[in-house]
Amino acid sequence: MTTLITKTVTKICLPLVILFSISLLLAGHNNPGGGFIGGVMFASVIALTYVAYGLDYIKSFFDPDWGNWFGFGLLLASVTAFAAIAFSHNFFRSAVEFIHLPFFGEVELVSAGLFDIGVYFVVIGGLLSIFKNVGDDK
Repeated sequence: MTTLITKTVTKICLPLVILFSISLLLAGHNNPGGGFIGGVMFASVIALTYVAYGLDYIKSFFDPDWGNWFGFGLLLASVTAFAAIAFSHNFFRSAVEFIHLPFFGEVELVSAGLFDIGVYFVVIGGLLSIFKNVGDDK
C-alpha cells in the first residue's frame, strides 16, 4: 500500500528522470554518464512506478516486453562493435565525424554513441525484466 504522496512524487519524477536519463546517455561520450548509468536511471524510475501504483495497474495500459528491449540493445551494441571489421579496422574501433548544423554549430558524431545506445537498452531491458518477473511471482 502506497500513499498519495508517493504516487504524486512518482508522477512528477517520471518525465524528469526519463529526460535526465536520455541526457546522461547523450552526454556520456565526452562527459560523465553514458548508456549504463542512463539505463539504470530509466529502469529505476519505471521500478518506482511499479512500486507506487502496483504491477497489475501498470500492466493494464503499459506492458512492454522488456526482453525485446534487451535483445535490441544487445544486437545494436554487437553490430556497432563488429561494424569496424567491415571497414577494415580493428574490432570496436570508433569512427568520428563532424557535421555543421544550422542552429547547433559543429556537432561531433561518434560511432561509439550507437554502442552506448545499445548498452542503454540492454540495461533497461535486463533490469526491468528482472523487476517484472520478480513482481509477477506470486
